[in-house]
Amino acid sequence: MNSGNDLFDDAEDEGDAAANEFNRHSDAIFQFIEKYTAEHDLVEEMMSLVLLNLSIKLRMVGYGLYTEKPSVAGLKLDLDRFGHNVDDGLRAAKKDADRFIAEVKAARAAADDETD
Repeated sequence: MNSGNDLFDDAEDEGDAAANEFNRHSDAIFQFIEKYTAEHDLVEEMMSLVLLNLSIKLRMVGYGLYTEKPSVAGLKLDLDRFGHNVDDGLRAAKKDADRFIAEVKAARAAADDETD
């Protein structure tokens, strides 16, 4: 289920164009992952861990490729910053839990009505 109020919706502070681009990419990747998960009969809980692992690896690769003088200490600091971003996203998701669960319940009820 895609939330309109995800981890980085504060990208809107950087301007509507950046927020729109971020949301467009997020939506496209989410749709791809939804399709992949369904096609391979995978559960979302596992996929969230796969994606978290990939996210960490991408952050590490990005640090290694785009830092002028990469170092072990620098990578660890960058991963700490990334961890803070993840923590911020989890806090935001917890604050949004009421709205999200209400949305899930409504979607499930609508699906049940369609099958009846």
